[in-house]
Order: sequence, then structure tokens, then C-alpha cells
Amino acid sequence: MTTYINYPALLIWQGDDELSYAPDSASLGRLSENLITEDDRLVDSQGVCWLSQDGGQHWQPSGQTMPLVQLVTHIQAHYAQLGQCCVGKMQFKDRAAAIASLAVH
Repeated sequence: MTTYINYPALLIWQGDDELSYAPDSASLGRLSENLITEDDRLVDSQGVCWLSQDGGQHWQPSGQTMPLVQLVTHIQAHYAQLGQCCVGKMQFKDRAAAIASLAVH
């Protein structure tokens, strides 16, 4: 069974509140030019968590799905470090909407 990343996706950098938005595989490839470690996680629009191999050149599903509440917590922290106010009030109907909120930032 072949599994594909459902875009858009978010790259969650370990130890950092900054998130990187990847609307498609080409943008993920550009992000992979940065130093991606095995501790960084990619979360796709279905909530599937992906593990980096070869510094982000290849991604394997971890077998875990990130709960919406956990994804929203990451997004709130990201917006807070950007200086946004009232991030605690952010709500999203699903993971795809939550991830898409970063498309403009």
C-alpha cells in the first residue's frame, strides 16, 4: 500500500514554535534544503504524522495521527511568537482548515 502526503502540510520544527507551511511537494522539497532532523515532524492535512529520512528527502508515515487540539496548540504557539494577540481564541473545524490558516503567513 502506497501512502501519500495530503497537502497542504506543516513542518513542525523540534524545539521551536515556528511552523513551515508546505502547500505542495515542491515547497516541501524547498523546505528540505534546510536542516531537517529526525525529531522534526511533518503533519499533513489529514493529521498523519510523517518522519524525516535523509534530512527530509524522504518521508515515512509514523503511524500516528495528530489530534486537532494538539495541532491547534502548535498553530497558536506559532502565531503567538509572531506577536498575534488572542491566539487562545483560535478555533478550526478540522486539520485542513487549521493548516490552511498558515497559507498567508
